Amino acid sequence: VSFITNNMVIWWSVFLMMTVVFIFLNKNIKSYSSLINYFIIQESLGLLFLLLNSGFYQFFIVMMKIGVAPLHFWIFSITNNIFSYNLMWFLTFQKLPFLLILMQIFWLNGFMLLFTGLLVCYLQMFSMKNYKNLLVLSSTESFNWVIMGIFLSLFNSMYLFIYYVILMVMLISKFSKSDSNWLNWETILVFLNMPFSVTFFVKIFSLSEIFKFNNMMVFMMLTLMFLSTLTFSYWLISMSVKLYDKNQMNNNYYYFLLYPLML
Repeated sequence: VSFITNNMVIWWSVFLMMTVVFIFLNKNIKSYSSLINYFIIQESLGLLFLLLNSGFYQFFIVMMKIGVAPLHFWIFSITNNIFSYNLMWFLTFQKLPFLLILMQIFWLNGFMLLFTGLLVCYLQMFSMKNYKNLLVLSSTESFNWVIMGIFLSLFNSMYLFIYYVILMVMLISKFSKSDSNWLNWETILVFLNMPFSVTFFVKIFSLSEIFKFNNMMVFMMLTLMFLSTLTFSYWLISMSVKLYDKNQMNNNYYYFLLYPLML
């Protein structure tokens, strides 16, 4: 619906439906603080979306509703109290209708905003030591790359986004309330942008397109990506000093089925 119409009221009703769906999914876990935060943020922005219907304001508002960096400051107040499949839903499917609307109201100078968002993400990752927040940040950062890719090539990015969603469904759903038992080698390798993994392709395609019109940007970006590798090496060290245990290989069947498909 959001893709085939450009009516503000219909878009706003799609926003409202997504908020209701999210609250419906999460009411069982009784994390009311997250739900109230989410509802207030989304509905306030929804009202602004209807009122400020000129210029690039709507582009900003939709970006904030999705939680695209550098406008992702509110995400942590939500993710701290949601787990497993709900977290996966929040980081992937919840963004899909918003993404299709963002494509229709794209503001060309928004490219620099996305670039700034990546810079903020990498610096924030470098100072972040909480496993779960690192995963949320990494997902936000990958999503920035996907939107940058849409700016350059729609088909490429939609294909990558659908694949990215499938992979996140496999990996994030292993999250539980404890900090340790979800972390496994598969998750680490994907978030470290291991060659031929899906996040690797998202970044390579976007970088190759950016390189066509701004070389300095690419070099700066590659330097920053090194920061994120240093950050995730924290996971690697943590994993390497653990004793082998069955939990660490809990989804390797999915993973080795998916890995050839990525290629």
